[in-house]
Amino acid sequence: MTAPLSASAATTAPEPTVGPTTRASRGWIAMFTLAYVGINIAWSGPAQVLMSPQVERMTEGAPWFFSATSKETNLAVIGFIAGIFALLSTPLWGALSDCTVSRWGRRTPWIAGGTVVVAAGLVAMGFAQTLPAVLLSWVAVQAVINAVITPVSASVADHVPVAQRGVVSGWYGFAYTLAVVVGTALGTAATAIWAGPLGITVGYLLCAAACVLAIVPFVFSRWEPPLAPVEKPPFRLAELLACYWVDVRRYPDFGWAWLTRFLATMSSATGLFYLFYYLQDEVGLTRDDAATGGGLRVSDGVLILTVVYAVSVLVTVVVAGAVSDRVGRRRPFVAASAIFMSVATLLLAFVPTFPVTVLAAVILGLGTGVFTAVDFALVTEVLPEAESNGKDIGIINLAIALPNVLAPVVAAVMVNSLGGYTGLYVLAGALSVLAGVLVYRIKGVA
Repeated sequence: MTAPLSASAATTAPEPTVGPTTRASRGWIAMFTLAYVGINIAWSGPAQVLMSPQVERMTEGAPWFFSATSKETNLAVIGFIAGIFALLSTPLWGALSDCTVSRWGRRTPWIAGGTVVVAAGLVAMGFAQTLPAVLLSWVAVQAVINAVITPVSASVADHVPVAQRGVVSGWYGFAYTLAVVVGTALGTAATAIWAGPLGITVGYLLCAAACVLAIVPFVFSRWEPPLAPVEKPPFRLAELLACYWVDVRRYPDFGWAWLTRFLATMSSATGLFYLFYYLQDEVGLTRDDAATGGGLRVSDGVLILTVVYAVSVLVTVVVAGAVSDRVGRRRPFVAASAIFMSVATLLLAFVPTFPVTVLAAVILGLGTGVFTAVDFALVTEVLPEAESNGKDIGIINLAIALPNVLAPVVAAVMVNSLGGYTGLYVLAGALSVLAGVLVYRIKGVA
């Protein structure tokens, strides 16, 4: 991973390699955005509304490795184990794409191959009949999904000039948000139309199909030039293993950017991991499998919150990126977004009612829109070397993968032993505030 942060490091970071100078076309931005929508549908549908009822249904009589009584524990076990594989694979895919030579370029072969495997994993999850089968399928999805996400993210540093990255990063955030809405909507619609296990299966199939269809235009656009064989760097195992390392004493801004993203993502991941169960057990929405009607279903509640959240994100995400480009500043936007996110989590902590949860979704969306757009632009400006953009983006993405490994454990401990949902959301708010403070340790970006 990264070396320990050193606030007292005296070494001056080398000047970053000059990046691209030609502005990305609107067509490229559109295909990039659509591809990022597709790959995020692959996890958002399952994580938001499909896995929770699937795990709950399979918990009774679960094998010894799982709990026979606690759906929360089983979901945490699956999330933690799959997250480990995502964590280990994230920088590796970026490093492999850095040294790939093909007539399709460096990134495209990994994006195409990864999409096929992810879609197959989602299909397998849809037909899984036991918790071990769900676990193995989700491990396959999480281990390979970053073979798509990391090269797609690296394409921004490869292809977009610095002066345009705020706008493109805004569309990056827009894509992520739209994917969460679409994935949640697909899962909710499927479980509403087809009751029981059939609805869950259809939901997974719809997410797999949407993922593939959205990524195909980017794959076939031939946006990156082929790399001639004479340009291929010699393969060295030591360099491949170094894909988990950046010397932050030499590149301190990279280290602080990594830590800022880690804390903000940890806040979001821990706060949202049990959203389905929070609405069911704390807010009091109706279980999806309840025999009688008489209230808002949990999956419908998740969809409503997701749409509200998404609309709020869209209010700020593209605008914040463009304004950040215009004023030439990133850090104040990140700090302000952290305050918004902390206010939202505190509302969830102390007022567990559905109207207040909707208000929290609005505030969280406004803050997340700003953070997603501007933080990604900031990250692309502190990458050490253009030749290793894939590897370095992979390490930055560990700041997303690692929280998703830790979140199931932290959330389970908080909910079961340390203050319940109140303690969980107070912790999430504190992590967000800390991220807003530490962004000012980044000195090379305004």
